[in-house]
Amino acid sequence: MQTILYMLRHALPVLFMGYALFVNVDIFSDEPLLEGVEGDVITGEAASEVAGLYSAALPHRETAVSFIGAGRYLLLGEGREGVTAGSHRWLFSDEEMRPAKPDSVTAAVDQIEVVARELAEQDTQLVLVPIPAKADIYRDEAPDGAGAAMAEQYARFRTALADRDIASVDTRPALVTGRSDAPMYLTTDTHWTPRGAAQVADRVAESEHVETGGTEFIRRPRAPEEFVGDLVSFVTSDRLAPSLGLGPERVTPYVAEEAGGAEGGIFAGEAEDGIDLVLIGTSYSANKSWSFAPALKLALQRDVLNLATEGRGPLAPMLDYLADPARAGAEAETVIWEYPVRYLGQPDMTVEEALHG
Repeated sequence: MQTILYMLRHALPVLFMGYALFVNVDIFSDEPLLEGVEGDVITGEAASEVAGLYSAALPHRETAVSFIGAGRYLLLGEGREGVTAGSHRWLFSDEEMRPAKPDSVTAAVDQIEVVARELAEQDTQLVLVPIPAKADIYRDEAPDGAGAAMAEQYARFRTALADRDIASVDTRPALVTGRSDAPMYLTTDTHWTPRGAAQVADRVAESEHVETGGTEFIRRPRAPEEFVGDLVSFVTSDRLAPSLGLGPERVTPYVAEEAGGAEGGIFAGEAEDGIDLVLIGTSYSANKSWSFAPALKLALQRDVLNLATEGRGPLAPMLDYLADPARAGAEAETVIWEYPVRYLGQPDMTVEEALHG
């Protein structure tokens, strides 16, 4: 059986490589095609000419790659490097399949401790909001053992933070219990849903690590959104995905507007003047489709300045803030740092290096 699986796993890529080899021979055996073209095939005019030849000879390359990916997913339940297929069409990031080594967790907490110290010198409190792995919350859909390993990583992380007297919110129970009422994470995407984000925001308010206010905010839904999950590209094309059961995701984001304030506008609830509560983190916070910042406003009854950024991990946005805290427009009283635990296995440069060279 293992031999059959091995053969299936490599058969389609081998066929495609054979086809590509045939095309290469066909192109470069026809010498007149490059006659009169100056330069080599790496740079210059010849490079452009060869690119054109490939486009003509392989007009259906992307389609072929998509079909190969679809075939591998259907036959073997696998995608390319970067994604791990679970049960019932669930997709997970490979990062969640590789638990962080103890040294990596220690290195990450070392970085966080430096951040907490830097903020304390500015009379600003740091509150960590660890985001559990999707494979942990939906371990019944993930490969065997992945969820338990990520849960253990989450626990080690919070214990290490407590040992350094760094405040953190225990968000995991809110997501574990919340999944019985609504999806907490997206099936084919790395991110959470607006409901998952709201569960965590409520937990932040309940934790008492962040002082609540008395400002009333009103939840106003935005237009529903439909999109292809970011993990689908590691399996096949957007066009073929629905035929594999990897259909588009749907969410309804919202904004939080201060009661009595002006309604409408895409920047509703995003004014920055006088806000002393700052949110820093990853795309879990930065992407408005998940509505985490509005959820915090509703739960804490305080305005929140969102300085999270997408595609840079949890550390880089914090380094930006430490380098220029005036970006907040006011001296922050509290900084909430949203930190997905799946990043613990890949620490970036140290905070000391970034701040002090």
